[in-house]
Amino acid sequence: MANSPTRLSLLNGIETNQQFVAHHVYCIWLFTRSDLITMLLPKSSFGILTALSCTDLQNDSGRINTLTTYQIWSRAPLVFLWVWAHLLAFNIGNQRRPESIAEDAVNKPWRTMPSGKWTHQQAYYAWIMAYLGGLLLSLLFQGLVPSLALLILGHWYNDRGGGDVNALVRNLINALGYVAFATGALEVALNRPVILPLDSVAEVHSHKLRSWMLLLFCSVFTTVHTQDMHDQQGDATRGRFSVPLQIGDAPARWLIMTFVLCWGLVCPCFWNAGWTGYITTTPLALATAYRTMMLRTARDDSWTFVIWNLWIMSLYSLPLQSRMT
Repeated sequence: MANSPTRLSLLNGIETNQQFVAHHVYCIWLFTRSDLITMLLPKSSFGILTALSCTDLQNDSGRINTLTTYQIWSRAPLVFLWVWAHLLAFNIGNQRRPESIAEDAVNKPWRTMPSGKWTHQQAYYAWIMAYLGGLLLSLLFQGLVPSLALLILGHWYNDRGGGDVNALVRNLINALGYVAFATGALEVALNRPVILPLDSVAEVHSHKLRSWMLLLFCSVFTTVHTQDMHDQQGDATRGRFSVPLQIGDAPARWLIMTFVLCWGLVCPCFWNAGWTGYITTTPLALATAYRTMMLRTARDDSWTFVIWNLWIMSLYSLPLQSRMT
C-alpha cells in the first residue's frame, strides 16, 4: 500500500514540480549573478546609509525623516529587493538580445541564454514580468519615479542601441541609471519620495540631497567607462563604441585617473566629512587610479572595476560620516 501507483505518481509529480521551480529560480539567479557586488550591494548601501544620515534631522517646517534608525534598518530587505528586481529586469532585457547571447557564448557561457536554459520567448515573458514586478514593488514600497526612469533608460540602452552607438551616450545612460537605482533605494529606505516631494516637509534637505545626486552623477559619468576597459576586444568585435574604443585606451585611462582623483577630493569636501571622510574614500580612489594606469591586462582591469565600485560605495557613506562628525 505504501508503494501504490497513486502515491508514487503523486511523489513523482511533487519532485518534478520542485525541479521545475529550482531550474527557473536558478536561471533567474544567473541573470544577476555578475552584478551582485557591482550593482546590488552598492546601490542598496546608498539607500540605507543616506537614509540613516537623515534620521532626526530638523528644520523650521518639522522633521525631514519620520523614521527611526531601527525602522530604516527594518526596511533594508525591501531596499535590496527593489534594487534586485529592477536589476533583474534590466539584465534580462540586455542578455536576451541576439548580439548579447553571441558575446556571452564566448565570455560567459554559463549565463541563462547562451547555455540554452531558456528560450527567447521565455526570456521575453520574464522580462515583462520583471518590469511589472518592479513597478508593483514601487507602488507598494516607494520608488515609482526611479522605477519608471529605469524602464525608459533600459529601453534606450537595450532596445534602441543607446549602449552601443556612442561612448558619450553610453556613459550618460549608465550614469543616469546609477542615480536612478540609488534614488529608488533611498526612497524605499525612507518610505517617501525624494525626487517629487509630496509636501513641504519632504522638500527639506532636498536641495542638499539633489546637489549630492548631481555630484554622484558627474562622478559616475566621467569614470564609469572603467567597466569597459577589460572587454575592449569583445566590444570591438560587437561594434560597440565604448570610451576606450572611441578615444583610445591611453586617453580613456587618463580620464579615469584624473576624475577619480578629482571627485575623491571634491566629494568629502562637499559633505565636510572631515579627515574620516578622506580616510574612507581616498585609499580606494588612489587604488583605482594606480591600477588603471599601471595594471592593464584584461584581468587587472576587471578587478579595477570592482575596486571602482567599492570607491563609489565609499562615497555613499559620506552623508552619514558628515552627520557623525
